Amino acid sequence: METMTRTYAWNKWALFVVTKTLVSILANRRLFFARHRILPMRPPATFRQISRWMMDSWISSPGGLESATALYVPFLDVLRPNMALVVIDMQPTACEDFGIVFIRRYRLPTTLEAMQTLQQTVRFSDFPDQAYLRSTVIPAYTEAAERQRPATRRVAAEALGMTMIYDRAIFPQKNARGRSAWCIGLLAIHALLPAAPHGIGFDNIDPGILQLLTEGASTREIAAILRLSPRTVEHRIDRLKARFKARNIPHLVALAISAGIAGIGRQDG
Repeated sequence: METMTRTYAWNKWALFVVTKTLVSILANRRLFFARHRILPMRPPATFRQISRWMMDSWISSPGGLESATALYVPFLDVLRPNMALVVIDMQPTACEDFGIVFIRRYRLPTTLEAMQTLQQTVRFSDFPDQAYLRSTVIPAYTEAAERQRPATRRVAAEALGMTMIYDRAIFPQKNARGRSAWCIGLLAIHALLPAAPHGIGFDNIDPGILQLLTEGASTREIAAILRLSPRTVEHRIDRLKARFKARNIPHLVALAISAGIAGIGRQDG
């Protein structure tokens, strides 16, 4: 009887300790997420939500932070697989000596091996696509660092044989002594496509076929709409596949869309 009483007392004490510890952990967790305006166990959030939370955190952050860690860590768990988060080291004077650190990489499955190459932590001088770096990355981050104001934009660009459309939010360090020493970049990639060959010429019928393929029309439906024979449409699709170097019709559609996006990106600068 004494043994049972002792065992019961120990179990009661252990339960008390575990319960007290658990309550303490949950309280601290609620406090942490409340400070950063994030709910625990929240499902992945949208780009707009995360950028707004990061903006609030940036506004309330002190100036002269040596590290960007405190600003981005609270949001890592809510990033979607199509998002990436980078920190740009801008302490060197020359742009080619800047560095890019990938804190969170794009994680959706893809056969585009160049995406892995693009997401390496390197100095700008070793970045694998210098044209993309000079046209799209350096101007945006340099301007944000000099103005020390967050900036958001939708970007259409080509890099390493890929066409991308993504939303980008830049959060520069607050630095009263001059240009920001670092910038955080939040990216939400909405389209990642293989780049199409340049200089593909079309007659007046080809764009219509590509448009209808994009809409999911069958060969017979395309033939009826364009008043052509199904065999003629098939021949034209085969010719388009050869010009685009497409493996199949879905690949052809992706490359055609990529070509259009790339054209927009080049016009957008």
